[in-house]
Amino acid sequence: MRPASLIIAGFTSIVGLVFPFVLARLPTGLNQFLLLVMMAGIIGAFIYGAGFKPRQSILARLIGPAVTWPLMIGGFAILVTLR
Repeated sequence: MRPASLIIAGFTSIVGLVFPFVLARLPTGLNQFLLLVMMAGIIGAFIYGAGFKPRQSILARLIGPAVTWPLMIGGFAILVTLR
């Protein structure tokens, strides 16, 4: 799961960096909120994919794939369909 998290996070961050017009044509509040949610998922996936193992169980759940993957993929899908 760690390599997959790293690959998905890398792909979504590259798409957001290289092709930002794909994600948000018009800067609205909803687009900015969805980008924030998507970036939170990307950050968590990078942390998890790099191999960080937190001591606190709540933090381990927050950066796990069960939380970060839906944030990344869901935010990306909603932004692409809203454009």
